[in-house]
Amino acid sequence: MIGLGAVRLLVLLALCASAAHAQRVLATVGAQDGTLPQGRPELRYERVGAEVAGGTYAGVAGYFIGRGVGTVATSMMSPDRDRLRDQIVDAVGWTGAAFAIGGTVYAIGDMGSETGSFRTTMAGVAAGATVSLALSKLVFQGRIPADEGSAKRKWLMATLECSLPAIGGTIAFNSSRRWQR
Repeated sequence: MIGLGAVRLLVLLALCASAAHAQRVLATVGAQDGTLPQGRPELRYERVGAEVAGGTYAGVAGYFIGRGVGTVATSMMSPDRDRLRDQIVDAVGWTGAAFAIGGTVYAIGDMGSETGSFRTTMAGVAAGATVSLALSKLVFQGRIPADEGSAKRKWLMATLECSLPAIGGTIAFNSSRRWQR
């Protein structure tokens, strides 16, 4: 029996493969007559879906990897600095999530003969993260304490918190999309 995580991974891989295939076909059509396509590339929904889904789940993974790095980096701090240590670990986790989201959105969007701006993508991630933080404060009254809530609720909250930055990064990347020269 295949788990839900494996199904999600297979769907994400299928979306990325179809987006890459569509780009190869489009690049081949332009290369046949020796000219590059003009104007802005056509928006492909499978690519947008792969950018959002890939960015979301990369963000969750990047957050936990960043927290691990932050934990190791602050492991030698004295016990009376626990609050500062927690703040550093959380900041490194969110930084890891932001770059994982932005990097994934950019990597998927940059496949084939299209490219965009990484700086613009990261600005979109930052805007999405700001909206996510505001909604989290309003809807969830901040974060769920570690000893409260079900695992499903925590996973849903983490997914929602990473979805908005991924959506912001996807919108920003696609606004800067152009043909590679």
